[in-house]
Amino acid sequence: MPARLAKGQQEFFAIDLRLTPGSAPISGKKEMIWVEFPVGTTFPKDGKVYYTPPKKPRQELAYSPYDEANRRLQFNNSIHLGDQSDEADGFYSVSVQVLPDAFEDLLWGRLGIGTATAPLRIQVGSPGPRPVPGNLIRNGGFTDVRFRPGKDWRPLEGVLYGREAQKLDAWTVGEYKGRGVWAASKTGVPGRLIDLINGDADGHLPADAEPPFDKGENVVDINGDNTCGFIEQTVDVAPGASYELAFHTGYHVLPNPEEPYRRPTYLRAEMRYGRPGAETVLTWDDYVQYYTGPGAAASHDADKKLNDPGWRERRLPFRVPQGVTAVTVRFANPGRAGFNEELDANPDGSSGMLLAHVRLSATR
Repeated sequence: MPARLAKGQQEFFAIDLRLTPGSAPISGKKEMIWVEFPVGTTFPKDGKVYYTPPKKPRQELAYSPYDEANRRLQFNNSIHLGDQSDEADGFYSVSVQVLPDAFEDLLWGRLGIGTATAPLRIQVGSPGPRPVPGNLIRNGGFTDVRFRPGKDWRPLEGVLYGREAQKLDAWTVGEYKGRGVWAASKTGVPGRLIDLINGDADGHLPADAEPPFDKGENVVDINGDNTCGFIEQTVDVAPGASYELAFHTGYHVLPNPEEPYRRPTYLRAEMRYGRPGAETVLTWDDYVQYYTGPGAAASHDADKKLNDPGWRERRLPFRVPQGVTAVTVRFANPGRAGFNEELDANPDGSSGMLLAHVRLSATR
């Protein structure tokens, strides 16, 4: 699908490089990438070029002076495709501006790397949808929790748990059953599928987070009661726009002195789109965090020491394909077996990470 822009509008378009099937990985090969802008468009004077790898923050790239006469821009970068590096398989974002006198039509340009070329299409017409500013996730701090009547947080092993929670506002909860089967809770009750921990009492949330944690934010233990639990939420997005999913992960606060339990914890974060049962995974990443040792005293047992969660901020950038207007954010505990469609689910005890402070924002 072509990018759709109005006359005078300035925006970014994306360039994806992919290996052809059977090709060997490319690891750090320096290449020149060039863009021949369509007639009626230009590279703006304050234009930018970025490279966004899945596992690292985006990088601003230097470029040669724009050749206005030939509408040509070129820049160099080290190409990483399929080599499993942190720089591998990202996408480029290049500024473009439609001139005021451009025809309202499908305008054609070209892209190239070495001798390989591809068409660049810009549809000039009424403005397309714009990304919504701010956090698109509802209840990203897990502050909105509905309990059973007359019930509330209760201590367990010295920690305040929300075992009586009936609903986690906008989040759907469920359990991975193994062999590719995902089962959402029919009642919406978190129950044993995930656990809620009172963030003010026992979250030991980082004070230097940006944006900072709000008063009343809570923590999700994605493991639940020995389950491969998951939570998910669908949000509206702008086709073709770039976004970033940000969140914090931590090791579980309840330490176990037995060596087998000082094990890694797991979390998968992924973005999906499409109708249920025929969804496409847009991007995903697996996170692993290891035991970090005893920390502060438990809120309801002064003699009991909690494990230090070792909170870490994670960021997962992605771009929405043209024609896609909604994506689903899913956090899940893969357990020991992972999500292999040939294997049964295996939560293997307390294998799920703690999750907190979820945000989804548009980027440029």
